Amino acid sequence: MSVNKIRLLTMAYFVIAVALRFLPHGVNFNAIGALALFAGCYLTATQGILIGVGAMAVSDTLGHMLDWESMGYYHRPTMLAVYLCAALPSLLGWALRGRANLVTVPSAAIGSSVIFFLVTNFASWLDPNMNYPQTFAGLLQSYVAAIPFAGNHFTGTLIFASVFFGLHASLSRATAGQTQRVS
Repeated sequence: MSVNKIRLLTMAYFVIAVALRFLPHGVNFNAIGALALFAGCYLTATQGILIGVGAMAVSDTLGHMLDWESMGYYHRPTMLAVYLCAALPSLLGWALRGRANLVTVPSAAIGSSVIFFLVTNFASWLDPNMNYPQTFAGLLQSYVAAIPFAGNHFTGTLIFASVFFGLHASLSRATAGQTQRVS
């Protein structure tokens, strides 16, 4: 598949990832991580980071402007952690270049979800608005409280990574078949 077609497909995924944040869904069930993973794999690492973080920023900004519950701007250190974790899958995608398959893609999706869980809930523990005691027990409380959200994040990232990478693979095979028939 040509680079221009991959860019077009990535932009379609970008629109889907942003739009899905506004449809009814479980908290943290979204396509942002899968988008960043895909973009990092098939575009440059920098483009992947900009696309993953950009989708989060566009949807948060729209959510803020529309006063959408649970979207928008919040505790800056926590937001920084979330945005750093939105960029991370791009780097994992970059590491997948030429090796995207039925094992590596789900592994990278799970790995990025684990890191998202650990980093963002550590940041939530530090957030004074969350009222977690600044003790080890408070940290554990933060992680335990986040388990349902983590399940949604894992599921969303796995499903959308499967769809995004699977559609790319199908389109690539179809394009290769058309090229062979023309020759």
